[in-house]
Amino acid sequence: MVMGRFIAWRLHRVGPTGLIALLWLVSAAATAAAAAPQPTVGVLYEVRSVATGAVNFLLGTIHSEDPRVTTLSAPVQAAFAASPRFAMEVLPDTQAIIKSMITMTYTDGRTLRDVLPEDLYWQVSAVLEGHGMSEAAYRDFKPWAVVTMLSVPPTKTGAFLDLQFYRTAVTSQKQVKGLETMEEQLALFDQLGVCDQVDLLAETLDSLEQLPAMFESLTLAYLARDLDALMRSSRTYLGGLNARLAAHFWESVVDARNRRMAERMVPLLDQGGWFIAVGALHLPSPNGILQLLRQRGFEVRAVD
Repeated sequence: MVMGRFIAWRLHRVGPTGLIALLWLVSAAATAAAAAPQPTVGVLYEVRSVATGAVNFLLGTIHSEDPRVTTLSAPVQAAFAASPRFAMEVLPDTQAIIKSMITMTYTDGRTLRDVLPEDLYWQVSAVLEGHGMSEAAYRDFKPWAVVTMLSVPPTKTGAFLDLQFYRTAVTSQKQVKGLETMEEQLALFDQLGVCDQVDLLAETLDSLEQLPAMFESLTLAYLARDLDALMRSSRTYLGGLNARLAAHFWESVVDARNRRMAERMVPLLDQGGWFIAVGALHLPSPNGILQLLRQRGFEVRAVD
């Protein structure tokens, strides 16, 4: 099975351009190789600061526009409405969109055709043009950028869960904050060697027909609030994986990002009033954000 599938499901679209910013479900692939986590059921958690008594909420999300996902439960609606502050992984503002566009394309004179084997390039061209893209639209993309475009379901409404929260927070004049920068998230892909990017692209092309079934499996696990089932479903699709790439993604995408986001949450959680939304698979496991916050002295309990 291919890493490209896990890369794509976690990627965030950052605007009407359809460009995608970054990772989500690759977390499951990496965590699955670690020790089995304690059962984790629930996507919404109350996080209380022992130091200050401040109360906050932490929500695990998936980047989906499926009405089954975007129709919020009463506890999630209430927690969001009661919170004057909102934080997410990266704010999808204009600056982030511009940064993603620049990073996803070659600016040194190379083109996609220059770096792909001839047969793979024509396969990619056929697929992208079947999606209504002209060669002029994709000629400058890096291979990893094409992976992100091919490996997610076609956009229908653009009303993705994470963007829905962001837009509502802005219109409601909540304080908003990003836990990471676009540069930090994009670096994972942009630091991959060309050969690794080409391999991921070839694997993605080979697996396109299997993506809908995978998305549905993961969506059902999410709707059941069963993060362990979400991890098991992702593990089912993992199959064989290049050990070197797996180790790279594990540390860069899962453990390092969990540590970074948890550390940046600490002053917010001590302040109180924050509703924080991050990819659901950053929450469970011994190295997940829930456990990291408990280790830092916060009281964490499932709400929904």
